[in-house]
Amino acid sequence: MNRKKQYFYLALLWLIVMLPNLLLILIGEDSVVASGLKKIVFFILCGVLISLPLSFLKPKYFGWLTIVLFPFIVFELSMIYFYKAPSSEESINLLFLTNYHEASELLKGNLQIVLYTIIFLFIIVWLSTKLKKEFKLFKKQKIAIGILSIVIIGILYIRNVNAASKLHDNWSETMGLANFSLNVQFGKVFPLDIAMKINSVSNGLKKRKAYKQNIKNFKFGAVKNDTLKEPEIYVLVIGETARKHNFSIYNYSRKTTPYLDTIKNVIPYTNVSSAANLTSISIPFILTRATPNNLEAKFNEPAVINAFKEAGFKTYWITNQSIGVGSVFGFYSSLADVYKNTAISLDAATYDDAIFPVLDSILQDTSNSKKFIVIHTIGSHFRYNYRYPETFNQFKPALTRGLSLESTTSLSNKQALVNSYDNSILYTDYVLKSFIEQLKSKRSNAFLYYISDHGENLYDDDKNKLLHGFVTPTKYEFEIPLIIWTSDKYNKNYTQKVADLKRNQHLKISSINTFNTLLDMANISYPLEIKQQSFADSTFNKNQHRYLYNTNGKVIKLD
Repeated sequence: MNRKKQYFYLALLWLIVMLPNLLLILIGEDSVVASGLKKIVFFILCGVLISLPLSFLKPKYFGWLTIVLFPFIVFELSMIYFYKAPSSEESINLLFLTNYHEASELLKGNLQIVLYTIIFLFIIVWLSTKLKKEFKLFKKQKIAIGILSIVIIGILYIRNVNAASKLHDNWSETMGLANFSLNVQFGKVFPLDIAMKINSVSNGLKKRKAYKQNIKNFKFGAVKNDTLKEPEIYVLVIGETARKHNFSIYNYSRKTTPYLDTIKNVIPYTNVSSAANLTSISIPFILTRATPNNLEAKFNEPAVINAFKEAGFKTYWITNQSIGVGSVFGFYSSLADVYKNTAISLDAATYDDAIFPVLDSILQDTSNSKKFIVIHTIGSHFRYNYRYPETFNQFKPALTRGLSLESTTSLSNKQALVNSYDNSILYTDYVLKSFIEQLKSKRSNAFLYYISDHGENLYDDDKNKLLHGFVTPTKYEFEIPLIIWTSDKYNKNYTQKVADLKRNQHLKISSINTFNTLLDMANISYPLEIKQQSFADSTFNKNQHRYLYNTNGKVIKLD
């Protein structure tokens, strides 16, 4: 047995498994490879993780493993080639949902690629057969691979803990962020990312099935109280990490919302609080009847989408964020009649204008004159400088894409952080203006209801807090924008509702008021509705107590 040849065959197989990572390094726009240093660190991490099985597997078995991984290698290469980012949990889910007809149609249209793929598979199989069963790595080599892997992963984890400790003074929050960061980093490395996503999809589908079973027989008994001549188009826009303090429509010193400041029929609500300071917790309080003091409806009732469906509306969900199959977004979006995803990756430069053509196609849909549309934007999701194109880089100096997470979040970079965040709000203003223009063009009975999931800290005071999700939240985490636009025809048809919406503009409002207000604005009622929770009604409870459900599961009274 020629050991040199055996090492050569093994090295080629290692390189083949490494191909998706190398392609990401070469053409990726993901933050994990945003600079030369990051590319080197990512290469080392990928290298040790792919080599790790050789510390306990025979090279022959590594060859067989490569054959098993072949379809995923091709899939991941395709994702990175087309989207410049690793595959998402949702794309993995779609891979398994693709049926024979769809697959055969795709293959027929790409015969040349099919031929290359077959040749690629032949090479892998051939290399695997060339590895001899008796070929083993020396014990010292195995130990070296194992120790090197542990050291590299250990250094990365210590670095994560160090970076997280600068953002949190609470140990559990620090470790939570460090563990989350490591999970995200591993979730970029092929083939570990595929295994993690398949496991997540599997668990998510079970959770979604249980959720669907839970709500199967639930009915709100929602009915539309009138019949209008004009088409009805009602849009809920869920913003991301937008705090009211950086909107000029709320008197921020910078002109960050020039369009919303001047658009006719826009009502900004000045005293609005989110019921949670973390997305996964806050969304149920917007879309369902759940409250911080009563979580029952969170997964035991459908979202507001179903109430609109009962009232005769066709429902749509458009998202520009990658969602977990078993997340609250996965649950609630699965209720819509039509689901569209424009997302690429949270860690890649993705802009909300990707939603424009999808919304336009939905507005052209003539199958139903009554539409309820949920739009989930990527908004000001961290990294802020990844959320707007260069034309909106108005406030400078802004963050650059090559900065490490530690440099990006450094207090010394506060001004660039704020500038980048303000640019993202400036872009959100443009996106909302564009949605409104699209709705205006239909000359229908329409409204747009925009609310953010939660706010954000930007080193605002001597507490030096950044980001969100703190056990003890600041006002910047829960004071959010809520902005409503109504069309001229809506104003004519629902004069009293518009008057009440304006009258309640400065009262205390919580994100939990969204469910009842949306239905009330659409003139939909249901037997157990609470009119006092709708700020589109004259009986709105102006003295309501507002609460926040924090990340430790405790309820905090805000008023």
